[in-house]
Amino acid sequence: MGTDTKEYDDKISRVLAQVPDFELGGAEWQWLSGGGAHKNFLATSGDRASKCVVKLWNLELEQIGLIPPSPVVMENTRMAGEFGIGAKVLAVVQEPLSLVLEYIPGSELEGNSDEDIIKIASAARNLHDSKIKFYRDFNPFAEARVMLAAGYQRQVPFPEGFESTRSTLDQIESVLDLRPNQYVPCHNDLYSPNIICTSDGQLRLIDYDLSGNGDRCYDLGFISTYSKYNLDQTGKLVESYFGKTDRKLLARVHLFAIAADYSTLALWLALQAVADTNDDYDYAGYMQASWEGMCAKIDDQEFGSRLELCK
Repeated sequence: MGTDTKEYDDKISRVLAQVPDFELGGAEWQWLSGGGAHKNFLATSGDRASKCVVKLWNLELEQIGLIPPSPVVMENTRMAGEFGIGAKVLAVVQEPLSLVLEYIPGSELEGNSDEDIIKIASAARNLHDSKIKFYRDFNPFAEARVMLAAGYQRQVPFPEGFESTRSTLDQIESVLDLRPNQYVPCHNDLYSPNIICTSDGQLRLIDYDLSGNGDRCYDLGFISTYSKYNLDQTGKLVESYFGKTDRKLLARVHLFAIAADYSTLALWLALQAVADTNDDYDYAGYMQASWEGMCAKIDDQEFGSRLELCK
């Protein structure tokens, strides 16, 4: 991401003028890395007393169904912040449409040690058991179909051989048998840039663009595939989360890792069709990585037995 914010300075200034107790005179801001959907900036007040994150909304993504409607995302973000696991919402600005968030100092949790895995499992469980009721439900297979439709309509090239996997993906969806009455609040995008380790060692989960009520094992599958966990690490994640070793639960997480690859593949594919995307994102490369990860899991010699365990 470039350092020049000139194109967005007027919008950012108008947003910050609507943030309570933020000294705008002499305020500064800079790009924040990440944020594949929206434009994110770290702002420092003129009196240097406070910092906040400004998230300028990308309405085009919302219009073609790649992200949920802005009120849903903003309310989900607010609830997670109030619960204490996400960043607090400081302001919702309608013009220009933006979300202003608490800045959480810390670092991304990138390690795959047993200690890190235990922390991630605990943070995920904390969100899942929070009793929050998000403002939408999330089925990764249904979400993928919506995004693939956008890709088909705009004639984005699909990975070679994709159509041959459709029946297998349908089979996985059938076996997992998602049941909305068992859904819990899920983040649905748990990878290192969205997991912040604070100075006191606590984990905060940020960026609720894709959040929704869903199957708790999807978050675990997402973590395992994006963190590139091996079998032992995935086993540690499942054991830490559920407090026991369970072959069926482990198999379910492995299948949800495929669902996570499928859903992100569809997202990266559709994002290639949208103008004004963030130039520090290699959408085609990320799509290919998700495709290769999905195929490797389906080709795994244990795939068939995992399907049987989950029936």
